[in-house]
Amino acid sequence: MHGVVSHSLGGVLLRARLTLCRVTRSLVVALVAICTSVVTANPATAVVGGTSALGNTAVVRILNGSSSCSGALWTSRIVVTAGHCVVNSSGNVTTGAISVFAPGVSTQQSPQTISQSQIIVVDGFRKYSDFSQPDDIAFIVLASELPGGTITRLATTDEVAAWGRDGRVVTFLGYGRTSPNGPSSPVPHRIDQPLTSSTPWPGSFTATQTSTTGICSGDSGGPVVTQVGTDLVLIGINSAASGPCSPSSRPSMTGFVPAAFPALVKRALDATNVVALPSVTTASAVAIRTTNAILTGTVIANNLLTTTSFTYGLQPDLSGAVTTIEATTIAGNTATAFEAAAINLVPGTTYYFRANATNLAGTVSGAITQFTTLGGPPIVTSSDASSIASDSAVVAGTVNASSVSTQAFFQLSTVPDFSELASTIVTGEVTGEETASLSANFTGLSAGTTYFWRLAATNAAGTSVGATLTFTTPIFERQTSLSANALLTALSVDRSELTKVVVAPVAKSKQQCTLNARNSRLMLNTPGKCRVKLTLTKPTATVVAFYNLAIR
Repeated sequence: MHGVVSHSLGGVLLRARLTLCRVTRSLVVALVAICTSVVTANPATAVVGGTSALGNTAVVRILNGSSSCSGALWTSRIVVTAGHCVVNSSGNVTTGAISVFAPGVSTQQSPQTISQSQIIVVDGFRKYSDFSQPDDIAFIVLASELPGGTITRLATTDEVAAWGRDGRVVTFLGYGRTSPNGPSSPVPHRIDQPLTSSTPWPGSFTATQTSTTGICSGDSGGPVVTQVGTDLVLIGINSAASGPCSPSSRPSMTGFVPAAFPALVKRALDATNVVALPSVTTASAVAIRTTNAILTGTVIANNLLTTTSFTYGLQPDLSGAVTTIEATTIAGNTATAFEAAAINLVPGTTYYFRANATNLAGTVSGAITQFTTLGGPPIVTSSDASSIASDSAVVAGTVNASSVSTQAFFQLSTVPDFSELASTIVTGEVTGEETASLSANFTGLSAGTTYFWRLAATNAAGTSVGATLTFTTPIFERQTSLSANALLTALSVDRSELTKVVVAPVAKSKQQCTLNARNSRLMLNTPGKCRVKLTLTKPTATVVAFYNLAIR
């Protein structure tokens, strides 16, 4: 691996960039043992100023004829390396002997892997020069297992971009030179350097080098890794660098991110017959409330970083309008639970949902299951009107909010279809699961008039309307006398548990009505308004109420 991208690259590299979107191709070559000493070829690069990484099983050494490169053992069957390690300047993928050592070993002491392989690169890629160029990545599919690798998963392009912005310090590995003019090392070395945010090519990443520390010849294709929790994550592979082995005023390195080449990743996985698609199971909805619920599922990521989500809607087959909510990202190869909150749901409604999982190999979905949110439309019951005076009446009813915040109101009209409302009284909010008893006092009514009324309630699940009931405001003839019981009947006053009733006209109504002292009957004398005071005594309380009686 050699110099970084510069302004002197010329048109040949610009033409190379145009090959990025072409489809991949694959060639089958033989892996054979090469036990002779190897001279490092120009396209390769190595770790100078680092420390020994003997035993680090993320890195392997690759011999391609007289060329020496490094590689990342992603799976036991797939090695990721630089494209220029396996493709010549004519664009031909090597058909000669390739040898891959066991991961992290000393190549002077360990046997080499001998096998067939398939090499997958971006179609049209070729080595144009010793400078950085696009699409410099390749996947070597081994024909037999190469055990011992420790890379857990591939980094996503979003992760790499974020780490570049943050200057995350990551680890570079390779079997290259440990000094600018020395031979390739028989053991791997490592160095820790910060990533940078520059991306000279699509799918690339960059990192800091110095004039005395960095990757060098022989490190091409070597892994760049970082630890994320318990996962050893492959960021990408080394491609080109300036620094201790290629002097520059601004030392840096360029590499490529495997996840940025999903078509190549999928071809490599398919070639190994590895089930890389995630396995996802839709579990159940828990913590179900009126307007929200927690959706749960499990996923096996199959060692590819997997994004999970849920899709829910109102149709059993999830046709029509649906909502998809992201859950979390999961790696590894064990069943892992995940969940997400579905919010702003409609109370008392059945929803259907499924779990989804997506990785570089594709997207799978679990079975569709269902849940029903708590609550529903309110339950409304109207009661008979009472205390019906000539100009007022008390109406009542009950409302069960069905666990949803509910607004209740009484409506009054002189027509049975309520097309014209005489009055509306809002009783306020009703909540919870208990049935609430409500009442309202309509005033300012006309005497001798039939009114229609009803109780209604509305919440997020719908509106419910109680039965339509009627009452007629009384009007009394003059020269009429009423006993206490007759008056209570005329006014529809509840007489249950009454022990005593006292009727008393107010002073201002003495011309319209009086009380006969001998028989305690109310005398309605002249047209007008008679206002009376009723004192109602019950075992538990005494109630005082005033009523207006219209006399004609």
